[in-house]
Amino acid sequence: MRRIVAVAVAVVVCSATFTAPSQAAPPRPTPFPSKPTGLPVPGSMGALDPVPTYTPQNACQPGTPKGVADLRALVMKTYGVGGIGNTARTCAEGTSEHSDGRAWDWMVDVNKPKERAAAADFLAWLTRNDGEMARRLGIMYVIYNKMIWASYRSKDGWRPSSGHADHIHISFSWNGARGNTSWWKGAPQPVDYGPCQRFANQPSAVDTRVNRTRCPAVSPLMKSTTMPTLEYGHRHSAVATAQRLLGRAETGTFDLGLRSALITWQRANNLPKTGALDQPTWAILRTSTVRTNVAKEYTPASARAFGAKNYAGLSMRSLDTGRHVLVLQRALGLPLKQVTGYFGAPTTAAVKARQKQLGRPATGVWTGADWRALVGS
Repeated sequence: MRRIVAVAVAVVVCSATFTAPSQAAPPRPTPFPSKPTGLPVPGSMGALDPVPTYTPQNACQPGTPKGVADLRALVMKTYGVGGIGNTARTCAEGTSEHSDGRAWDWMVDVNKPKERAAAADFLAWLTRNDGEMARRLGIMYVIYNKMIWASYRSKDGWRPSSGHADHIHISFSWNGARGNTSWWKGAPQPVDYGPCQRFANQPSAVDTRVNRTRCPAVSPLMKSTTMPTLEYGHRHSAVATAQRLLGRAETGTFDLGLRSALITWQRANNLPKTGALDQPTWAILRTSTVRTNVAKEYTPASARAFGAKNYAGLSMRSLDTGRHVLVLQRALGLPLKQVTGYFGAPTTAAVKARQKQLGRPATGVWTGADWRALVGS
C-alpha cells in the first residue's frame, strides 16, 4: 500500500458543473466538468509546444527534477486535496518513468468525492483542446481509475488501463520534467532527448544535463556475462558480490552509496556511467563470468591493420561506442579489461598519449591520419 500523505491546506471546491453521463459520452475515468477551472495560467506562453513523444524510462536517475516539483507544488496549492504522493522510486519497480524522476503520483482517490472532483477538473483541463495544456507542461500521459490518456495518442481519447484508483499517475517528457516548456519558459524549447543508451538492452548513462542532440545508434554488447543486470533498489546475492569486489559492506541491497561508487568506478574503467551492475560492468568486475568477448577476435597487430583498413574514414571521439572503438582500444594496447568498446576517459588519455608519441596533434580525437601514422610507425 502506498502511504498517502495528507495535505494540510484548505480545500478548493471546484465550481464547474459536471456533465451528466450518457451512452454517447466518450469513455473517461470519471465524469468530467463541462467547464474545468484547471491551474492558473502563468501568463503569455507563446506558440504551442510539439506533442511530447513517448520516451520510456531508460535510465536510473532518482530525484525530483524542477518541472515535476514545480507542477506538484502548483497542483497541491490550487486544489488542496489528496496526498502529495511520490516522484522518484528505486529502479527495481518496473518501467513507469519514476526511476528517471519523470513521474508523479497525485494521491486523489476516485472513491472520495472531493478528491475525485479535483482529479476530474484537472484531467478535463489538461486533456481538452486535443491536450493543449498537457503539451505546454510536457506531459506524455496520465493514468487514473483504470484508464490512460496520452498526448501522442490524443485522438484515441481515454483507453483502458489498470489500477490507479487512488491516484493519478503523470509521466513527463524530459522537457516537461526539467521545466523547459512554454508553461514555465513563456515559449516552446528545443527537444531534450535525455540520457543516451550506449549498449543494447543496458541502462542509459547517468546524465542530468539537458541533451539537445539525438542519441546515437545503440551499439551491440561487446561483452556479456552470466551475471544479472541490477540497479538501485534491487536485493540480490550478486549485489553483495559486487559490494565485496568494490570494498563496500556486503548488504545485498543496491543502495545509493553503491550507485555512486559504481559511477566513479565506471568512469575509471572505460565504461558508460550507468550506476548499474550492467553487463559491461560485470565483465570487468568478474572476468570469470564473461561468456562473449569481441575483443578476443583481435590482437594489437591485427587491430591496427583492421582499423586502418576499415575505419580510416571515421573520426572517433569521447562517448563513441561500438566495435570501431574496441578495435582502436586494442590497437593502442589498452589493458584487455579496458577494451570495452566505449570511448571513455582512459581511451581519451591513451589516444592523446599515442598521438603525442606519433608526432601528431594531441587532440584526443582519432582520425584516418592517426591510423596511417600508427601503422607506419
